[in-house]
Amino acid sequence: MRRRQRGFTLLELMIALVVTVLLAGGTLAMVIQFSMTRERVTERLEALDRLQLAQDRLRQDFEQHVPERQVADDFGNLQPALVSNEETLLTLTRHGWRRSAINPELRSDLQRVEYQLVPIDDERCRMGLTSEQWANRNDLEGDCLIRRYRQHLEAEAENPWREQVILAPLGEIEFSFRGLNEERSMEDFDAWPPTEPVGGEQPGSLRAVTVTIDFGGFSPARFVWTVPGALLPEEASQ
Repeated sequence: MRRRQRGFTLLELMIALVVTVLLAGGTLAMVIQFSMTRERVTERLEALDRLQLAQDRLRQDFEQHVPERQVADDFGNLQPALVSNEETLLTLTRHGWRRSAINPELRSDLQRVEYQLVPIDDERCRMGLTSEQWANRNDLEGDCLIRRYRQHLEAEAENPWREQVILAPLGEIEFSFRGLNEERSMEDFDAWPPTEPVGGEQPGSLRAVTVTIDFGGFSPARFVWTVPGALLPEEASQ
């Protein structure tokens, strides 16, 4: 005698459906969470890479600094080899150019470099932002850090600034300088040259630079570099 096969009841089907939906919902939530986490990690790694590149660029500029080379500005006035104050974020003279083997007179073997903070919605910042960031630039906080340079030291009509975006959006950047005060002892300064007449007037007065950068949601990064310089007269005689 054949036994009659029993199917699923409506209640059992509903329970199975609910369990399936719960499992699918949990799996979907895990996938979404994983995707968001991966996106955040990728953004943080990219921000860390940009911070490292900016740190390398600043370090190279300071390590190639030429303290004895003053530069004439647009009005013909001589400016110190390194300037950083409330009006000028950072300007310095550095080594680094290699003369062309074809025409060695095309450019100087020295370079004038300037760093500027520019509002994030400025057109000059566009190259440092993604297309999505630029489209939503009014929602971004901070500025962009621009590095610009001239192929020759002196300001001339045919010697325009060439620039690149180093960091964007940047929360804050600060410079402090360690050098000699009026008593020939080491002291930290917020600006360079300092207001005292001794500091910064002779090559070798500046000894080290500290840079603090707030970028990418990380804790502020702090870098310290020694600055090359000629010995002061009393040091050279020792």
